[in-house]
Amino acid sequence: MSWFKRTPPPVKPGDRFVKIGDQPNKVWVVSRVWETVDGIPHVRMESFLHQGETRIISVSALTDPRFFTPAVHVEVLA
Repeated sequence: MSWFKRTPPPVKPGDRFVKIGDQPNKVWVVSRVWETVDGIPHVRMESFLHQGETRIISVSALTDPRFFTPAVHVEVLA
């Protein structure tokens, strides 16, 4: 039994979010999830449409509805 067992972050690579106040079509995709040395989970996000644009943000900020909202996942059919 472990006293320090942590639950995994509620986000995973591939999850998509929109920043509150941004254009609704500017979608951010989680590319990496990790825990910093102080134990705070963070994600690296990449812009879905604007290649080369990235952000690093804490999971707590990403899951706060005042800052981000999950993006509606739309499949593009060929």
